[in-house]
Amino acid sequence: MAKQIGIWLDFKEAFVIELNNAEASVLHIPSEVEDFHVKGGSRTRQPWGPMDKTSDTKYLGRRETQLKHYYNRIMEKAGDADELFVFGPAEAKKGLEKAINTSKAFRPQLLSTETADSMTQNQMVARVRTFFGGQ
Repeated sequence: MAKQIGIWLDFKEAFVIELNNAEASVLHIPSEVEDFHVKGGSRTRQPWGPMDKTSDTKYLGRRETQLKHYYNRIMEKAGDADELFVFGPAEAKKGLEKAINTSKAFRPQLLSTETADSMTQNQMVARVRTFFGGQ
């Protein structure tokens, strides 16, 4: 029987759900991606003088690096699967799909990527069971 794994993820956390005959094991992976709220720059000594602006590219570059590490950790945990199902509420699932498609060393076949709302762990396991049960 093929090893089947479902992944629910957003930018805060991911759950890797592995189906084993009658049981399902759930692995929680926190993202460690910082949520940046850039505040203004600094003023000059001159009253009502110009403000120095903050560099958004610095923050965006750091976020991209953190997301790449997050996706790599998820792919390491799901790397021994035969079939893969990715679902979640945010854009993170599309980023993981892109990382999977660009990786040459990642073996599992990505069957589907679907939008899903926030769920409890039991709802996630049930969703993965119905997806692979219907295949």
